[in-house]
Amino acid sequence: MENDEVYHPSSRIFKSYSDSLSGKCIVLGVTASISIYRSLDTARWLMRRGAIVQTIMTQESAKFINPDMFYWATGVRPIVNLTGETEHISLASRCDSMLIAPATLSTMSKIAYSISDNPVSLTAISFLGFKKPLVLVPAMHINMMKTKQYEEIEKRIVDSGIFIINPYFSEDIAKYPDPQFVARVSSAHTLRGYDMKSLKVLVTAGATRNWVDDIRFISNPSSGRMGIEIAIEAYSRGAQVELLHGHTEVQVPHTIQSYYCETTEEMSRKIRELTEKNQYDIIIGAAAPVDFEVENRFKGKLRSENNYDIKLVASKKVLNSIAKKPKVLISFAAESINNWKELYKKAREKIEKYKADMVVANPANISDVGFSSLYDKVAIILKEGPIIDIDKTLKENLARIILDKALNMVKGVSDEDKHQ
Repeated sequence: MENDEVYHPSSRIFKSYSDSLSGKCIVLGVTASISIYRSLDTARWLMRRGAIVQTIMTQESAKFINPDMFYWATGVRPIVNLTGETEHISLASRCDSMLIAPATLSTMSKIAYSISDNPVSLTAISFLGFKKPLVLVPAMHINMMKTKQYEEIEKRIVDSGIFIINPYFSEDIAKYPDPQFVARVSSAHTLRGYDMKSLKVLVTAGATRNWVDDIRFISNPSSGRMGIEIAIEAYSRGAQVELLHGHTEVQVPHTIQSYYCETTEEMSRKIRELTEKNQYDIIIGAAAPVDFEVENRFKGKLRSENNYDIKLVASKKVLNSIAKKPKVLISFAAESINNWKELYKKAREKIEKYKADMVVANPANISDVGFSSLYDKVAIILKEGPIIDIDKTLKENLARIILDKALNMVKGVSDEDKHQ
């Protein structure tokens, strides 16, 4: 970055959300798709995580949007034409990853078949040569994605180690996903690459609902954010992910195979069905299934002017319904406590109860973390090993910490071994 760019006003948003990409340089490749305007927001979300974003554009994309818009967004002058300075080699050498968003079929085909006649495809091929993470976000008419040609191009791209964030489909268009989601996935892939490739992961998330009558139900304040963040993190690192979820206040990612389970009973049945058919490497129970249900559900609607005695009985425990135990089982425990020693004790009890390898325990009576918050403050209790206290952090960051530890367990590596 030149001196006049260091003090660009856009620098004010650096690390405003997270510092996970602090010190990282990400090349944002932009091609001539009508969804190009979403790239501006994507760049800003990468910067909010601490990344320096260098935009590189095809000449055609510069006709769709003025390159000065990317200079405004990032504080770094975009590259539209390559020169004798061999910018494609310089960027691939010094930057940490490349994100092409949006990626047109034209540029994808050029990368697949090593045609380097525009700045974006040439830089992408250079990144492959340096064996650095490369992420693509296809955006085009849906009929183009249904062709044999696209199928062949996609296979070549995936086989070369490039990560594809699939678009979501609406109105016969393969649309650019939410820029925050694109930045989230790109961040995780930049930091961890494909370190979970070939692993099969099952995650539960959100709150179940057990009905009192046809109108009212028992539930809890879980937003589902923690489980969804774990699912996104595992997906971004190459794992095959399935998500069981109840009610959530956070959008369930379109890129992840998901199953909606309204009641605790439904979630219990579904986890048994999946674990009977599949052998998972990691199962993470981050959902908040309701622990009680009404013994005799009322039909219709209870009259509000009357009083009722309602008997609650214990619901089936979701994690006890697992048919085949995974290599690593992780449970969550939200507890109302007076002190952290009490939290540790209750977490230890859960390890025994579910035969879990790890419990992530959080105090539910702290107002600015936990349920419905972006943040959490937890203790990680291992079946074997020390207690790890994690101070207030984004659930996105916590998801990475949890999966790092789960991955080490799958590999049979302890924290002590890792640092030797």
